[in-house]
Amino acid sequence: MQQGGQPSSTSLRLCAHQYVVAAAGRTFAGSAGPRQPGAKKRRAKVKSVPTARRAAVEQLLRVEEGFQWDARLVTELVSGCVRWQRRLDFVIESLTGAPVTRLDPPLRQLLRLATYELLELGVPHHVISEHVSLAKQLMHPGAGAFANGVLRNLARLMAEDAVPRPAHPTSATLTLQQRADLIGIAHSHPSWMVQRWLERFGEQETLDLLRWNNMRPAGHGVRVAPAVVDDALLHRLAAEGVTAEPSRFLPRDFVVVRRGLQHLLAKGLLAARGFQVQDESAGLVVELLDPQPGDVLLDCCAAPGGKALYALQRLAGQGLLLAMDVHAGKLRRLETAAVEQGRAGQLEVHTADLRDHVNALMAGPPAGPGLQSCDAFDKVLLDVPCSGLGVLSKRADLRWRRSPADLAGLRLLQAELLEAAAQLVRPGGLLVYSTCSIEPQENEDQGIGMEPL
Repeated sequence: MQQGGQPSSTSLRLCAHQYVVAAAGRTFAGSAGPRQPGAKKRRAKVKSVPTARRAAVEQLLRVEEGFQWDARLVTELVSGCVRWQRRLDFVIESLTGAPVTRLDPPLRQLLRLATYELLELGVPHHVISEHVSLAKQLMHPGAGAFANGVLRNLARLMAEDAVPRPAHPTSATLTLQQRADLIGIAHSHPSWMVQRWLERFGEQETLDLLRWNNMRPAGHGVRVAPAVVDDALLHRLAAEGVTAEPSRFLPRDFVVVRRGLQHLLAKGLLAARGFQVQDESAGLVVELLDPQPGDVLLDCCAAPGGKALYALQRLAGQGLLLAMDVHAGKLRRLETAAVEQGRAGQLEVHTADLRDHVNALMAGPPAGPGLQSCDAFDKVLLDVPCSGLGVLSKRADLRWRRSPADLAGLRLLQAELLEAAAQLVRPGGLLVYSTCSIEPQENEDQGIGMEPL
């Protein structure tokens, strides 16, 4: 820590490094490189570095103490490293002549972090010394020397405008897979994903999509119930140092926060006012459901509960919403939030797999709480588990966590849930099916094996 209680830039990079490792799904104790003399001693030192949970606690303490700028910087470093991981790895591998998977996880993540700062954030080259010191602190002197050589070489290439870049995919002799590989490196997406979109959209639209996915979110949606978005609310937010504007799509109930969200979160101001961070797209799903006072609603996959709470708000104290999910803990948190917002009287929760419960209903009279009959609901919301390939700008990690096999499994699950949900809508009622994916097999290719309602 620097004088005056401000965290030093090195401590920020240490915190960011811990988060990058956690985001990659690896612990510090795991070693991916070949064993070398003294490896046991070095592994012991690596194990002494804080775990992801300890890093999270330390970061929460910093936020509680008021270092909002600290949280913003760590978020920028971590999200940037995850977003640009493939392109960073290409540069690192070009400099080292070896796959990054051969590096120990802490060293691999440190080089990604340093490369991101140098290439994408344009930080001064003197930060290389901080990363070298960090490598020695996290691992051993040899790691510091290795990092120093790689990063000094990168700085030299930057000065010469000779940073390694993938070839431009213009040659007519390239196969679709080769084009996808080159574009995937340049725009930091998996090749299978790029190839899929090239086949569907063509090159220009695919490039536009990849650029969009790599953009930082311009703002964050906040639902302001029980308040209404008006000039007075915007002025109160401005007095707290928050830059916000009414949502283009839901201007009565949502604002888009351009700056100051961390301040609201750190001070507990969102919870104190009943506000909730919620994307506008989630609100639009509820807008399509159009809950009206007196409606009987079912939210089939309700956790974590944001859409259910907005639907309760739209019921205005009249009607009922049954929230179903397989995660009991998340449903309990939804109940707590409904109590805090004064809407518990219109909410019931039921922990169950929708498919199992509907099968039980079809087989005979219900034996427990929850749904008591089919055709029971005016409106049913089915926000299914999905790949998330439509929200990669906000969930950059999903590009590295998804595979083609995931899409096949999700499609089957979604189809089963859709068939089950269709049994619960009364004649003339409404079923809203939603995803946060842009893949046809998760959306328009899904259908209900029955006559239209």
